[in-house]
Amino acid sequence: MTARRNCINPDLMEALQMLKFSAKQGRGLDFTSGTSKELEIMDLELLAKEQVLVPEDINGFIRRLNAETSL
Repeated sequence: MTARRNCINPDLMEALQMLKFSAKQGRGLDFTSGTSKELEIMDLELLAKEQVLVPEDINGFIRRLNAETSL
């Protein structure tokens, strides 16, 4: 393990040590702290809308854009 530990970036090592310390203190990780169910739903709906905006035929979309700009 020592050889593998020597390859770890110092910033990552610090983060891992802080995580280990927090876990030993009984503090868990909460990735949803500060977010509400409503905000989560709004974010997911926004992502869904963005995915719909991506054209299925990207090459045809690019050709059409090029044709419109050359007019």
